[in-house]
Amino acid sequence: MTKTIAVLGGGIDSIGILRRIKEMGLRTIVFDGDENAPAREHLADTFVNVSCYDAWAVMNALCDLPEEIHAVLCAGTDCPDVMAVISGKPSMRTAEISMNKWMQKKIFLEAGVRIPSWIAGEEARGLVTFADVVVKPTKNRGSRGVSRVRAGESLDEAIKRAASYDSAGHVIVEDWIDGIQLSSESLVQDGKIIYTAYSQRNYSRLHETYPYVIEDGGDMPPYIPLYYENDHERMAHEQLQKCVDALGLRSGTLKGDLVWDGNKIWVIEVACRLSGGDFCSKQIPTVWGVDFVGFAVRLALGETIYSGEIDPYFRRYMCQRFVIPHGTTHHAERGPSFIRYGKTRSEARGNAQKDVKDAT
Repeated sequence: MTKTIAVLGGGIDSIGILRRIKEMGLRTIVFDGDENAPAREHLADTFVNVSCYDAWAVMNALCDLPEEIHAVLCAGTDCPDVMAVISGKPSMRTAEISMNKWMQKKIFLEAGVRIPSWIAGEEARGLVTFADVVVKPTKNRGSRGVSRVRAGESLDEAIKRAASYDSAGHVIVEDWIDGIQLSSESLVQDGKIIYTAYSQRNYSRLHETYPYVIEDGGDMPPYIPLYYENDHERMAHEQLQKCVDALGLRSGTLKGDLVWDGNKIWVIEVACRLSGGDFCSKQIPTVWGVDFVGFAVRLALGETIYSGEIDPYFRRYMCQRFVIPHGTTHHAERGPSFIRYGKTRSEARGNAQKDVKDAT
């Protein structure tokens, strides 16, 4: 019997994920509020035009469908609560912590995760910051409502902006940590991380996009020398495992935003979902030879991944760069991106930057 995967999200970030699911011989039911979602035409066996963020609308639609679903995945969308309602994985508690930055920071602080200092936006109104900080809504993704405030500047405008992107108007203000920013994507089985891939996030254009915090792609693997005494991957694994424990995540995937300050790893935030931007569906398989989406699907189906099945080996360098139009305020407003590869890091970067230049 062919198994069916309910996929939450049919936008551009879902394409690579859905393509891999189809290659595995599985059926897909795609939920998206956009009737013209890119995945509708060729990758959805069944397309349901309801918001993937509306748990009860999704549940009602599933009740009207004749086929049984066997697993649920967030495809570049931040709705683990809907996964929890449909399948019970992750738990609702885990989903809520994943989606709420204030709750997440509170839980992580108690669990000993290394996180930046922060306060609630309500406590910061009327203040002038004495150090660089980041202001963000407690709920949202894709850098919506996120801005940086430099030392000596008022926080009020940034707080107002962030609050407009949060359904309850809640905001957090956290210290800006200088260092190399990293994206991570982990597979979790039986409460333990069994594999993590890292990409170095490129924020070289922050001066152009200020006060907005806009990522201009990334590089894989990160350009950080590995030393036994100062191993950023070992330290990152330690911090991410603490996050998994604090979340109570038993099985699935964990997306992380981290900073390496040269001596320590800081956790900015994590999310229980598959990432967009082709990170998990294209970049990891091409650079490391690891079928990340395939393993994520198997975990969602309740299958066991055995020791030795994940065998990463370095194949080539990857660089991703975006066209960023003037006035971009969050990631969804960026133009197209170009993912290019090379035998050297400089070759991959040169290839990506050339394509961005040609496109503009």
